[in-house]
Amino acid sequence: MDITLEFDEIKEIGISVVAISFAFTLVFAGLDSLWKYPNYFFLFMLISLLTVGAGFILHEFAHKITAIYYGGYSRFQMWTSGLVFMLFTSLFGVLFAAPGAVYIYAPKITKRQNGIISLAGPSTNLLLSLFFLGLSFTNPMKIYFPFLESANGVNVWYFGAQINLILALFNAIPAFPLDGSKIFAWNKLVWFGFTVLLLAIQAILFSPILVISWVIMFIFFFVLSRLFFR
Repeated sequence: MDITLEFDEIKEIGISVVAISFAFTLVFAGLDSLWKYPNYFFLFMLISLLTVGAGFILHEFAHKITAIYYGGYSRFQMWTSGLVFMLFTSLFGVLFAAPGAVYIYAPKITKRQNGIISLAGPSTNLLLSLFFLGLSFTNPMKIYFPFLESANGVNVWYFGAQINLILALFNAIPAFPLDGSKIFAWNKLVWFGFTVLLLAIQAILFSPILVISWVIMFIFFFVLSRLFFR
Protein backbone atom coordinates (compact mmCIF):
# COMPACT_ATOMS: atom_id res chain seq x y z
CA MET A 1 0.00 0.00 0.00
CA ASP A 2 1.70 3.21 -1.19
CA ILE A 3 0.64 6.14 0.99
CA THR A 4 3.60 8.40 0.24
CA LEU A 5 3.10 12.09 -0.48
CA GLU A 6 4.31 13.80 -3.65
CA PHE A 7 6.86 16.61 -3.25
CA ASP A 8 4.41 19.28 -4.47
CA GLU A 9 1.77 17.94 -2.10
CA ILE A 10 4.19 18.05 0.84
CA LYS A 11 5.08 21.64 -0.08
CA GLU A 12 1.42 22.68 -0.32
CA ILE A 13 0.54 20.98 2.98
CA GLY A 14 3.54 22.68 4.63
CA ILE A 15 2.56 26.13 3.35
CA SER A 16 -1.05 25.56 4.40
CA VAL A 17 -0.07 24.41 7.90
CA VAL A 18 2.17 27.46 8.46
CA ALA A 19 -0.50 29.81 7.08
CA ILE A 20 -3.35 28.39 9.15
CA SER A 21 -1.14 28.37 12.27
CA PHE A 22 -0.34 32.04 11.70
CA ALA A 23 -4.05 32.75 11.14
CA PHE A 24 -5.01 30.97 14.38
CA THR A 25 -2.39 33.02 16.22
CA LEU A 26 -3.70 36.28 14.75
CA VAL A 27 -7.26 35.42 15.82
CA PHE A 28 -6.30 34.57 19.41
CA ALA A 29 -3.40 36.99 19.95
CA GLY A 30 -4.15 39.91 17.64
CA LEU A 31 -1.71 41.49 15.20
CA ASP A 32 -0.47 44.00 17.80
CA SER A 33 0.88 41.14 19.93
CA LEU A 34 3.46 40.52 17.21
CA TRP A 35 5.43 43.59 18.36
CA LYS A 36 4.11 43.85 21.95
CA TYR A 37 4.87 40.25 22.93
CA PRO A 38 6.91 38.75 20.04
CA ASN A 39 8.25 35.82 22.09
CA TYR A 40 4.79 34.81 23.30
CA PHE A 41 3.34 35.37 19.82
CA PHE A 42 5.75 32.93 18.19
CA LEU A 43 5.42 30.44 21.05
CA PHE A 44 1.65 30.45 20.52
CA MET A 45 2.23 30.01 16.79
CA LEU A 46 4.56 27.06 17.48
CA ILE A 47 1.82 25.37 19.53
CA SER A 48 -0.64 26.02 16.69
CA LEU A 49 1.89 24.66 14.22
CA LEU A 50 2.27 21.37 16.10
CA THR A 51 -1.45 20.79 16.68
CA VAL A 52 -2.55 21.95 13.22
CA GLY A 53 0.30 20.00 11.62
CA ALA A 54 -0.77 16.80 13.34
CA GLY A 55 -4.37 17.38 12.26
CA PHE A 56 -3.49 18.18 8.64
CA ILE A 57 -1.10 15.28 8.10
CA LEU A 58 -3.25 12.63 9.78
CA HIS A 59 -6.31 13.98 7.94
CA GLU A 60 -4.50 13.58 4.62
CA PHE A 61 -3.23 10.10 5.38
CA ALA A 62 -6.72 9.02 6.44
CA HIS A 63 -8.00 10.06 3.00
CA LYS A 64 -5.11 8.34 1.24
CA ILE A 65 -5.39 5.03 3.09
CA THR A 66 -9.16 4.86 2.58
CA ALA A 67 -8.88 5.87 -1.09
CA ILE A 68 -6.23 3.21 -1.74
CA TYR A 69 -8.43 0.62 -0.01
CA TYR A 70 -11.13 1.36 -2.60
CA GLY A 71 -8.66 1.35 -5.49
CA GLY A 72 -8.38 5.12 -5.80
CA TYR A 73 -6.03 7.97 -4.99
CA SER A 74 -6.36 11.24 -3.09
CA ARG A 75 -4.34 14.45 -3.16
CA PHE A 76 -4.41 17.68 -1.17
CA GLN A 77 -4.52 20.81 -3.33
CA MET A 78 -3.85 24.22 -1.85
CA TRP A 79 -6.02 27.23 -2.74
CA THR A 80 -3.90 30.37 -2.95
CA SER A 81 -7.01 32.57 -2.92
CA GLY A 82 -8.32 30.64 0.09
CA LEU A 83 -5.05 31.23 1.96
CA VAL A 84 -5.15 34.96 1.24
CA PHE A 85 -8.81 35.19 2.30
CA MET A 86 -8.09 33.22 5.49
CA LEU A 87 -5.20 35.51 6.47
CA PHE A 88 -7.27 38.61 5.64
CA THR A 89 -10.27 37.57 7.77
CA SER A 90 -8.00 36.52 10.65
CA LEU A 91 -6.89 40.15 10.97
CA PHE A 92 -10.47 40.90 12.08
CA GLY A 93 -10.68 37.96 14.49
CA VAL A 94 -12.54 35.68 12.08
CA LEU A 95 -11.03 32.39 10.95
CA PHE A 96 -11.94 30.83 7.61
CA ALA A 97 -9.86 27.66 7.96
CA ALA A 98 -10.06 26.36 4.41
CA PRO A 99 -6.62 26.71 2.78
CA GLY A 100 -7.29 23.82 0.41
CA ALA A 101 -9.17 20.60 -0.15
CA VAL A 102 -8.57 16.92 -0.82
CA TYR A 103 -9.48 15.69 -4.30
CA ILE A 104 -10.23 12.02 -4.87
CA TYR A 105 -9.29 10.28 -8.10
CA ALA A 106 -10.41 6.79 -9.09
CA PRO A 107 -11.30 5.09 -12.40
CA LYS A 108 -14.36 3.44 -10.87
CA ILE A 109 -15.71 4.65 -7.57
CA THR A 110 -19.23 4.66 -6.19
CA LYS A 111 -20.88 7.59 -4.44
CA ARG A 112 -20.80 5.56 -1.22
CA GLN A 113 -17.05 4.90 -1.49
CA ASN A 114 -16.40 8.55 -2.29
CA GLY A 115 -18.41 9.54 0.76
CA ILE A 116 -16.56 7.14 3.05
CA ILE A 117 -13.17 8.33 1.76
CA SER A 118 -14.25 11.91 2.42
CA LEU A 119 -15.58 11.06 5.89
CA ALA A 120 -12.22 9.54 6.89
CA GLY A 121 -10.51 12.95 7.04
CA PRO A 122 -12.78 14.91 9.41
CA SER A 123 -13.37 11.73 11.46
CA THR A 124 -9.62 11.63 12.08
CA ASN A 125 -9.69 15.25 13.24
CA LEU A 126 -12.55 14.38 15.59
CA LEU A 127 -10.58 11.46 17.08
CA LEU A 128 -7.49 13.65 17.42
CA SER A 129 -9.59 16.32 19.13
CA LEU A 130 -10.86 13.75 21.65
CA PHE A 131 -7.28 12.49 22.14
CA PHE A 132 -6.01 15.99 22.94
CA LEU A 133 -9.03 16.52 25.18
CA GLY A 134 -8.13 13.40 27.14
CA LEU A 135 -4.57 14.67 27.58
CA SER A 136 -5.90 18.02 28.79
CA PHE A 137 -7.55 16.23 31.73
CA THR A 138 -4.97 13.54 32.47
CA ASN A 139 -1.77 15.49 31.83
CA PRO A 140 -2.55 19.23 31.53
CA MET A 141 0.23 21.46 30.23
CA LYS A 142 -0.47 25.13 30.83
CA ILE A 143 1.37 28.14 29.44
CA TYR A 144 0.59 31.76 30.29
CA PHE A 145 0.12 34.24 27.44
CA PRO A 146 -0.24 37.97 28.29
CA PHE A 147 -2.57 38.64 25.34
CA LEU A 148 -5.18 36.12 26.55
CA GLU A 149 -7.67 36.73 29.36
CA SER A 150 -6.95 33.47 31.19
CA ALA A 151 -4.83 34.23 34.26
CA ASN A 152 -4.19 30.52 34.83
CA GLY A 153 -2.64 30.05 31.40
CA VAL A 154 -3.70 28.08 28.34
CA ASN A 155 -3.96 24.30 28.42
CA VAL A 156 -1.98 23.33 25.31
CA TRP A 157 -3.81 20.02 24.86
CA TYR A 158 -7.21 21.68 25.25
CA PHE A 159 -6.20 24.17 22.58
CA GLY A 160 -5.18 21.29 20.30
CA ALA A 161 -8.60 19.72 20.85
CA GLN A 162 -10.29 22.98 19.85
CA ILE A 163 -8.20 23.37 16.71
CA ASN A 164 -8.90 19.85 15.48
CA LEU A 165 -12.62 20.19 16.15
CA ILE A 166 -12.58 23.38 14.08
CA LEU A 167 -10.81 21.54 11.25
CA ALA A 168 -13.41 18.75 11.42
CA LEU A 169 -16.29 21.24 11.34
CA PHE A 170 -14.87 23.20 8.41
CA ASN A 171 -14.37 20.04 6.41
CA ALA A 172 -17.93 18.92 7.21
CA ILE A 173 -19.43 22.00 5.52
CA PRO A 174 -21.55 20.63 2.62
CA ALA A 175 -20.03 22.93 0.01
CA PHE A 176 -17.92 21.81 -2.96
CA PRO A 177 -15.11 20.77 -2.87
CA LEU A 178 -14.98 20.25 0.91
CA ASP A 179 -15.38 16.76 2.37
CA GLY A 180 -18.86 17.57 3.62
CA SER A 181 -20.20 17.99 0.08
CA LYS A 182 -19.22 14.41 -0.84
CA ILE A 183 -20.54 12.96 2.42
CA PHE A 184 -23.80 14.88 1.91
CA ALA A 185 -24.10 13.64 -1.69
CA TRP A 186 -23.60 10.03 -0.54
CA ASN A 187 -25.79 9.88 2.56
CA LYS A 188 -27.53 12.91 4.03
CA LEU A 189 -28.37 11.02 7.24
CA VAL A 190 -24.69 10.14 7.84
CA TRP A 191 -23.68 13.75 7.13
CA PHE A 192 -26.38 15.08 9.47
CA GLY A 193 -25.48 12.67 12.28
CA PHE A 194 -21.76 13.42 12.01
CA THR A 195 -22.35 17.19 11.91
CA VAL A 196 -24.71 17.10 14.89
CA LEU A 197 -22.09 15.11 16.82
CA LEU A 198 -19.43 17.75 16.06
CA LEU A 199 -21.75 20.61 17.02
CA ALA A 200 -22.78 18.82 20.22
CA ILE A 201 -19.12 18.43 21.25
CA GLN A 202 -18.58 22.10 20.41
CA ALA A 203 -21.55 23.11 22.57
CA ILE A 204 -20.81 20.84 25.55
CA LEU A 205 -17.03 21.07 25.80
CA PHE A 206 -16.08 24.36 24.19
CA SER A 207 -18.49 27.18 23.31
CA PRO A 208 -22.27 26.75 22.88
CA ILE A 209 -22.56 30.28 21.50
CA LEU A 210 -20.32 29.40 18.54
CA VAL A 211 -22.73 26.65 17.47
CA ILE A 212 -25.09 29.32 16.12
CA SER A 213 -22.25 30.81 14.07
CA TRP A 214 -21.37 27.38 12.70
CA VAL A 215 -24.99 26.67 11.70
CA ILE A 216 -25.20 30.02 9.88
CA MET A 217 -21.90 29.31 8.14
CA PHE A 218 -23.04 25.83 7.08
CA ILE A 219 -26.27 27.22 5.58
CA PHE A 220 -24.50 30.12 3.85
CA PHE A 221 -21.84 28.02 2.15
CA PHE A 222 -24.31 25.25 1.30
CA VAL A 223 -26.55 27.75 -0.54
CA LEU A 224 -23.52 29.40 -2.17
CA SER A 225 -22.24 26.02 -3.36
CA ARG A 226 -25.63 25.10 -4.79
CA LEU A 227 -25.76 28.35 -6.75
CA PHE A 228 -22.29 28.09 -8.31
CA PHE A 229 -21.43 24.36 -8.30
CA ARG A 230 -24.36 22.37 -9.67
